[in-house]
Amino acid sequence: ADSYRATDRDWDDFIYTHMIPAFNAAGNSGTGSGDVISPAKGLNIISVGNYDHTTDTIRASSSFVDPIIGAVKPEISAPGTNITAGGFTMTGTSMATPHAAAFVADQMSDSTWLKFKPHLVKAKILSAATDPIAGGYDAVGLGGIDFLSGHYNGRNYWWSGSNSAFSSWDSADGSSDGYVEREVTISNSWDSVRVVLSWLTRGTYTYAHRTDAHPIGIDLDLRIYDPSGALV
Repeated sequence: ADSYRATDRDWDDFIYTHMIPAFNAAGNSGTGSGDVISPAKGLNIISVGNYDHTTDTIRASSSFVDPIIGAVKPEISAPGTNITAGGFTMTGTSMATPHAAAFVADQMSDSTWLKFKPHLVKAKILSAATDPIAGGYDAVGLGGIDFLSGHYNGRNYWWSGSNSAFSSWDSADGSSDGYVEREVTISNSWDSVRVVLSWLTRGTYTYAHRTDAHPIGIDLDLRIYDPSGALV
């Protein structure tokens, strides 16, 4: 079912409390009734679809039906078709997920500031899912993960603290105007830019409001301006 379950709630709360990134296989039920499984439906969980690396095409069995809370799942895809390990060759999102987790583990070992910041890990890996994979956005997510994009490209900014810290964040950006802002200048020589806004959500809140129109409990805005300062 597409419901946000107690298992999803508990995993979201665990990640929120202990600040540990977590990945989960999207499932292998494909289209139609192929809902993303629990706890991959969790908002703090990074769910992974399975694509065939020989054709750069999503596997038909890779689940992608979004949960009722409105989260888009899976967020990313990774190679999971005919993967040989430990003397066995297998196919499924359970093969793709370790690929994605290992990608992040390698980045965390090199960039130690990523540790205990699962929201940054999620932003980083989503921004790095730049490999085009055929099979439709719903099934693929943002794309296939790309090590080069994630490890060497991009900038990261973050704020940490409770809601009561908002005034401190507000004043730290140069003006106490009721907004926490970060301005980033983009070179016109770049072909494309991806911006990911990521935050942690309390599972208990989402579970209690799972039938609401917006159960995520927070809202962030992205504005883009042209070189003359006009809002695009």
